[in-house]
Amino acid sequence: MRSRVTHSLRARLLAFLLAAIFLAALVQGLVAYQGALAQADEVFDYQLQRTALSLAEGNPILGTAPGDPFGGGSGDVVIQIWTPDGIRLFRSAPNRTLPNRTVLGFSTLEADGATYRVFSLQTRQQVIQVAQDMALRTGMARALALRAVWPIAAIAPLLMLVVWWVVSRSLAPVDRTRRQLAARRPDDLAAVSEAGLPDEVRPLVHELNLLLGRVREAFAAQQRFVSDAAHELRSPLTALTLQVQALQRASDDAARRQAVERLATGIARAAALVEQLLALARQEAGSDAPPAEVDLDAAVRQALSDVLPLAQARRIDLGVVRSDAARVRGHADALAILLRNLLDNAIKYSPESGQVDVSVQADPAGPRVTIEDSGPGIPPEERDRVFDRFYRAASGASAGGSGLGLAIARTIATRHGADILLDRSSTLGGLRATVRFPSNTTPPN
Repeated sequence: MRSRVTHSLRARLLAFLLAAIFLAALVQGLVAYQGALAQADEVFDYQLQRTALSLAEGNPILGTAPGDPFGGGSGDVVIQIWTPDGIRLFRSAPNRTLPNRTVLGFSTLEADGATYRVFSLQTRQQVIQVAQDMALRTGMARALALRAVWPIAAIAPLLMLVVWWVVSRSLAPVDRTRRQLAARRPDDLAAVSEAGLPDEVRPLVHELNLLLGRVREAFAAQQRFVSDAAHELRSPLTALTLQVQALQRASDDAARRQAVERLATGIARAAALVEQLLALARQEAGSDAPPAEVDLDAAVRQALSDVLPLAQARRIDLGVVRSDAARVRGHADALAILLRNLLDNAIKYSPESGQVDVSVQADPAGPRVTIEDSGPGIPPEERDRVFDRFYRAASGASAGGSGLGLAIARTIATRHGADILLDRSSTLGGLRATVRFPSNTTPPN
């Protein structure tokens, strides 16, 4: 069974830092140990040399036996002195015999199964040979080296404990945030506290709070949508029920025909309301498709073709007075819905045989689409409220509708970074609706 690779930041930090401390202590210990051994060898060689030189200044022939410079007769140093003719004058260890051959200076030789480090010195009167058993010498050198290494071995675990404490302490706010999120209810979308978080984690929590805010707004919008939809659908459904009952009670063909017409009209209004509600829900949910270049003039002509039957039924003079080539970044279907809703409102609120003009203008500040009608217009104090769901201006109460067209249009415009400006038309006297797109658009080919 394959072991699962941990993705814990705390575990990774501890593993890497503790491993680095361990390896650093190991390398430092080895270097200190080798260095201590080398220094011990140099010290012992220096003592051998100084012993030989001090003996050269004495007079062993007269019986002045040298002292033991390595510990007062411990027996780890063997001293032999010969005359230039090879006659032994002095030997410090009778049970240890070194070869008579002498190599001046430092050398290493074996005798009686032991290895010796030897320093030989020749004067005019004698040859001095000072030797030290390598086994004893190595033991003392290792003891000195271990004394240099043990502080490192003692500090490394302490340093590991300090690193473990620092890492755990530093990541404690992250763990606290995790516990807070784990203990929340599913409907708790409040912002997460950023207090005490490390600088590397705070931007992540900040973005999480922004996401929670957007989700909170989406949930609130969904709740409002469901509440408004339930409220608005109750009336047409009740009206349909009453119309069906009236149809059932109709006593003659004329009454039955009138009831059928009213029922068909009610069904058409209910269907239009449901269609608008679904369109609003889709636009508020957004689209997963990436934005693309949209020919604004083509989107306007598509919207015109959709509302043309309504304009012909009401004998509205519908036409394009200006058509500049312009492209915007967005979704063609959504932009067509935006323009169709604005045109639908302009046609419905204009009197029969009225006029609706459309213009597409390419401007350095950003493309814009203007729709003007000859209707009653909207008072200035209501121009902001008409974008609310299910709100209908008093001046157009007789035009019918669900009060969702402008709400859908603003939702689509906001998604595309555009603005919808309402004003009075100076040419037709009614309402002028201008969709102003941002300037970061792609120029036409």
